[in-house]
Amino acid sequence: MLQVYNTLTRNKETFKPLKEGEVSIYACGPTVYNMPHIGNYRTFLLADTVVRTLQYLGYKVKLVMNITDIDDKTIRDSKAAGMSLKDFTDKYSAEFFKGLDMLNIKRASAYPRATENVDGMIELAQKLIEKGLAYEKGGSVYYRISGFPDYGKLSKLDFDSIRIGASVDVDEYDKDNPRDFALLKASAPEEIERSIYYESPWGKIRPGWHIECSVMAMNSFGPTLDVHIGGVDLIFPHHENEIAQSEGATGIPFVRHWVHGEHLIVEGEKMSKSKGNVFTLPEIVEMYGGEVVRFMFLSVHYRKKLDYSETFAENAKNNYLKLKETLDNLEFALKNVEDEPGPGDLETLKTLPELENRFREALEDDFNTPKAITVFRELSRTANVYLETGKNMQVLEEIHALYKRFSDTFGIFAKAGGEEVPGEVVRLVEEREEARKIKDWKTSDAIREKIKSLGYIVQDTKEGPKIKKSEES
Repeated sequence: MLQVYNTLTRNKETFKPLKEGEVSIYACGPTVYNMPHIGNYRTFLLADTVVRTLQYLGYKVKLVMNITDIDDKTIRDSKAAGMSLKDFTDKYSAEFFKGLDMLNIKRASAYPRATENVDGMIELAQKLIEKGLAYEKGGSVYYRISGFPDYGKLSKLDFDSIRIGASVDVDEYDKDNPRDFALLKASAPEEIERSIYYESPWGKIRPGWHIECSVMAMNSFGPTLDVHIGGVDLIFPHHENEIAQSEGATGIPFVRHWVHGEHLIVEGEKMSKSKGNVFTLPEIVEMYGGEVVRFMFLSVHYRKKLDYSETFAENAKNNYLKLKETLDNLEFALKNVEDEPGPGDLETLKTLPELENRFREALEDDFNTPKAITVFRELSRTANVYLETGKNMQVLEEIHALYKRFSDTFGIFAKAGGEEVPGEVVRLVEEREEARKIKDWKTSDAIREKIKSLGYIVQDTKEGPKIKKSEES
């Protein structure tokens, strides 16, 4: 039974979604103002790991990840770059998606953008004002923290000891209370000049950061969702403020399970430009390869700090390559097996379900990927022992099938068994599956033809769609 550590309660809890067999997940995505560093991608990979694990356990999962394309940083840096806000954020949105492909991260069901949801933010602000939980001042709208008694239940901070301006989201806008936060900000003259504003009952505004996620999450799933994922740095004030906004408006719990990933540090120190230890994903992928970086992230539990170093990365690479070599040897043996029974067949077949049970139990223990990797390595050793003398096709096929279930759950060895399928083809196959689910056969057929034009064909099987290179290409 799946146990998930809930930041809200600080305990592992038995996971039970709102709707049996289906899980709704909202994950905080990128603020698209520069190249995301490897710490950002550790959090994005956490969301992918949760999705893949839940799917392995038999759940139907819908993941929504937002893109913050309007905030102080995007406005500031787009101006410095001499670009429109849209062109600037489109540029870094594209870089974000390239990074997902580098790490073989599955596409979310949707990537709503903040700029596409401002009407909902204005409506939420109005509702909070009507409830006495927000107020307008100087053309901006602020959340009145004193009106929400549960404020602080996620972060569990001692607010009496917090220095204003150090830990609290303070800006230059006027407020009734320094701890109140902006829901909507009055657009500055230079922002209006750049057409960065939206009309509202309080004048020309732009959204505050916190309200964006509340609206996009509730627009996607309704007032309550199963899982909210983000980095530990977002617990306060961002996620605390999301709770205040959402629950203040609806009066019911916003999120059932809060899942937060720990920081990635470099050789014991926090990443910072001044120390010269900030690495972008393309830099690390160029050194080790995307799947090795993914495996490296998976080798440390998401609630523990990942201390990146060259030695750590090389160790992860070696372990990854050993597992990959076993898979290559299995696939070679399957093509050349003599298919004869042997003395080790029954013992090996008996071992496989035991290993799968332990693999599942590891992942059911709060997504414990390091423990699951240990089981994977045991499967690798079992496979290697059998490969020395075993010649039975059934045994090899069952070892290989289990090996692929493990690797697919981890999202590695995407290139195994042939040439890697391009990310564009994978995306189209996923879009086609969504069309098929709603019986939009016209769109499904059109996407199939587009896939074919790219040199690939998709076959529908009981296990799901299979992609292979077209013989004509």
